[in-house]
Amino acid sequence: MSRRKIGTGFVTAQLPLHFTDADLADLTGYLAARAAAEDDAALPDGSATDWPEAGRSAYLRLHAADPFVVEIRDPVQSGVTVSVPLHLRDGWAARAASRLDALRAALADGS
Repeated sequence: MSRRKIGTGFVTAQLPLHFTDADLADLTGYLAARAAAEDDAALPDGSATDWPEAGRSAYLRLHAADPFVVEIRDPVQSGVTVSVPLHLRDGWAARAASRLDALRAALADGS
């Protein structure tokens, strides 16, 4: 479990996210696809993916748009959704995938 904290001038929220290694693998796949799209100079297509998979707990909905939008959704407990637009630099997905790979390796090693 991880706690994500989001704060703006309008709202501050803290929400537990429950995820498994399989969820991290799914996120790795999403980031790899976003990195490949960036490498191909493809424009964001507005598609969305839920991570971890919607339904088990609070989750993030990731919108490949310009700007990139992360929605923090908690349909089970609070019913609240917060949208956060992010202006990301070129290469962000590849950098994020690399950091996630390092995290997964450390978790696998028990580090």
